[in-house]
Order: sequence, then structure tokens, then C-alpha cells
Amino acid sequence: MISLSDEIYTYVATFSFNDHFYSLEQPERDAVVEALNVTFREYEGKLINLRMYRSIRHDCDVIFWLSAHDPMDMSRFKESIMRAMKGYGTAQYSMFSLYEHSPYLRDVRSLEDTLRFVPKRYFVAYPMSKTPDWYLIDYDERKKILAEHIGMATSHPENQDIRSYTTYSYGLGDQEFVVLYETDSLSQWSHVTGKLREATARKWIIKEEPIIIGILSEPLKF
Repeated sequence: MISLSDEIYTYVATFSFNDHFYSLEQPERDAVVEALNVTFREYEGKLINLRMYRSIRHDCDVIFWLSAHDPMDMSRFKESIMRAMKGYGTAQYSMFSLYEHSPYLRDVRSLEDTLRFVPKRYFVAYPMSKTPDWYLIDYDERKKILAEHIGMATSHPENQDIRSYTTYSYGLGDQEFVVLYETDSLSQWSHVTGKLREATARKWIIKEEPIIIGILSEPLKF
């Protein structure tokens, strides 16, 4: 049986400020934002990783990406953020998933260690699901198809800057995968993603939204 200490869960949560927040005078807005920063600092050492971003989506203002061994830590963090917003904001969207080694790759790295790098400027949460037919394909054939996809990504000249984390949401969320990316260049990220539209594996992709993009903001400022 897998122990709790061996499991790594990831959580992407978005929050938005309401109209009342934006009608506050600057000192009052600063107080709300500082409460979020205080909460962020309180949890930094309690989780495997914790990142905070300003969103550039239309439907949210703040994005948090965190990983933990115990899902309860994520629930507590969400509640603490809601209290810190003091009624001036609300939760909008979240993605919950399990971070595990890929069945198609041989990777001896500690997954926990991969989450402790210095963060890059931009963060992308990319949900994805596949058709039922994909899972009926022989494993060796699926591995071959994904090898093409991975090879196209790793050989792309603009991919050197991009970090990726494939996480799994089977039975845990509205999607089957949440692929998380960090990059210092959104244009390079877009170019690599565009090229991968030519991969054979695209035939079995059926859901890729909502894509959430944030700009690193530690501390948060508004």
C-alpha cells in the first residue's frame, strides 16, 4: 500500500477580486493584498512547493500552484486564502491532480525534487483529456506514438527554456491530465505548442480548456 508520504498532489486554484475591491482606496486595497501575501508566506514552508501568480485570464486575478502530500493541506490553504480576501474576492476555478512518474518514460529523478527549482516568470496550467479509443490501443503502440510527440518537443529549438510536469486527474477532476509548464518566454511556449499540433498523438485529444496562464508575483501587488 502506498503511504501518504509517497503521494504528491498538485493543486491549481484561481481567485478573483470583486467590484468592491476595485472601488476601495489604495491603502485599503493594499491591506487586502498584504493579507494574501501574509497567508502565502505562512504556507511556504508547509508545502512541497507554493507559487503565486497574477492572472492574465479574463475571469480571475490571482493563481496559486501548490503541491503537498496531504490533500487536506490544499483545503486548508484555500480556506485561508478566502479568509484573507475579507469578502472582496472569491474562488473561481481549480484543478486537482496526482503527480506521478509517466508509464511511458524511464525517469529516476525524485518527483519532489523537480518541484523545488527556482520558479520561472510564467506559469501555464494545461488540462487535457483523451478519447476512449486511446486507451484501447496496445501499450507498445501508445508508447511509440508518445515517443514521437516527446521527440518533437525536446528537439524543438525553442523548448530549452520550458519545464513541464505531467500530472494525472483520473477520477479526481474534470480532465484526465493537468500538464503544468514554467517558462520565461510565452512566445517560445506558443511556438512549441503550435508545432506539437502536427504530432500523431493529437488525434486522440478531446479537451484542452481552460488554459490558465499567470505571471510570477511574489509578493503579490495590485
